[in-house]
Amino acid sequence: MSPDLHAHAHDRAHAHDRAHSGRRPAVRNVPAHLLALRDQDFTGSVVVSSAPGGTIHLEHGLITAIETPGAPTAETLLLKSGRIGQADWAAAETTASSVGAGDLGAALVAQGSIGAAELEAVCASAVFDGAFALVLSPPGAWETVAAAPPAGLALRPGIEPKRLFEETARRTALLTRAWGPPGELARTRIRPTAVPAGVVVRMPARHREILAAATGRRTARDIGFALGRGVFAVLLDLVRMDARQLLHREPADTVPMAPSVAPRTAPGEPLPADTGRPLPRRVPGARTPGGAGSPGAPQ
Repeated sequence: MSPDLHAHAHDRAHAHDRAHSGRRPAVRNVPAHLLALRDQDFTGSVVVSSAPGGTIHLEHGLITAIETPGAPTAETLLLKSGRIGQADWAAAETTASSVGAGDLGAALVAQGSIGAAELEAVCASAVFDGAFALVLSPPGAWETVAAAPPAGLALRPGIEPKRLFEETARRTALLTRAWGPPGELARTRIRPTAVPAGVVVRMPARHREILAAATGRRTARDIGFALGRGVFAVLLDLVRMDARQLLHREPADTVPMAPSVAPRTAPGEPLPADTGRPLPRRVPGARTPGGAGSPGAPQ
């Protein structure tokens, strides 16, 4: 989300906001609202009503999770990719429930299913991907609700709202330069062309997986859910594969486009090189919007 997103949305804020608004001017979009909540050290959720919409969870003003039908959660990334098996996941859920704390992530780490650093990277990846998915749809209204923890895994201490806006704008700009409006590409249904067997063998494994998952009925979002990969990462690969004429694109569904939120950047910035390895993910610190990157989050 960029600071221009949802400029025409209505603020149906929770009574908590009205009681503490004082003389502050009314915010006009979700990013501005999240920044205001950061200043208030707010813990709770912001429910965004759009297509598909979603819920943004905050703890002390930091964004810990985004749950939206538009992008896989951290749970989906871990289970669908096969990084964690169903039996290990169920065991961690039982442990988390028995201790009463409900900290599923801590239970997964304690039983050795995943390392703490990798889990943090996966949760951060899911947050960034959820924010990106929200800007692919037209703007809508929002509502602030009382504290409600996310149903699954959460990133703690969380991501600064400003850092989230900057990364979402970067991703939007990158795909816009490389292909065109990313919302249109995200709604396009994909099927493979007649690819010679020799070409398939030389592809990166993740491209072969996309070809196998591209049934002609699935969008990038559907493929991401099927493979346990982020929607943004799938879109990047679709752009690369389309350039090699490996895909046939069905017409996009007729859905109104959201206005571009990409910042002005120097033209001609190239698409990241396709090295055959997953693209690195940035995992910011609690209060370091420009924190160092941390590779290894699932794509």
